Amino acid sequence: MDAWRQSLTEFIVEKNGFLFGEFQLKSGRRSPYFFNLANVVRDGEGIAKVSEAYALAIRDLVGLDAFDYVHGPAYKAIALAGSVAMELYKMFGANKRWGFDRKQPKEYGVPREKWLVGGICENDRVLILDDTITTGEAKTESIEKLNTYSGCKGLKFVAVLIMLDRMEKNEQGVSAIADLKQKGVNVFSIMNIKEVFEYLKERKVKGKVYVTKQIYDSFAKYFEKYSVR
Repeated sequence: MDAWRQSLTEFIVEKNGFLFGEFQLKSGRRSPYFFNLANVVRDGEGIAKVSEAYALAIRDLVGLDAFDYVHGPAYKAIALAGSVAMELYKMFGANKRWGFDRKQPKEYGVPREKWLVGGICENDRVLILDDTITTGEAKTESIEKLNTYSGCKGLKFVAVLIMLDRMEKNEQGVSAIADLKQKGVNVFSIMNIKEVFEYLKERKVKGKVYVTKQIYDSFAKYFEKYSVR
């Protein structure tokens, strides 16, 4: 893990973005940690630092000229998509359209916004942003919504960019990232959970140890069971 990711990891753990204990995930798995980016971006400092990290990763991993539209799946990534689009313009002069989907349809107002809100156009190259990936189902649902409800032909899904790769396999024993790649969608992550735990293991962050040996050992057992790497 390089220096800027180390600094970002410390910032996120201080903001309670990494929680340690026992958590039931959407997938039904019981995890010894939970990644909650919402805790980090609930103030101006947090969303500024996180948006800058995404913007830098987009430049380095995806390419500023590789996409036209930034999409944020509901709910957590809605604010993220908007703030990252703003940061791309501020940092690099890259003016990108952005939008988001809904979990439930809006039954009034503009019909085109029943399931989707934003500036998506035909033949757009789409970049999807999100906080993390476990099984990949949420990313697939977003792609299906955009194809079904946008009314736009020729959409190309160039990449998914996440903050944290949990490095887990799905129920078929395949990496969620590998599954999306098989569908033609590249997936990039700013950091992965193995390097996060390795970095934080018994390390003091402003005088506090967040990952004790006991917490690390619990993670190692979970990782051994569900990881594909």
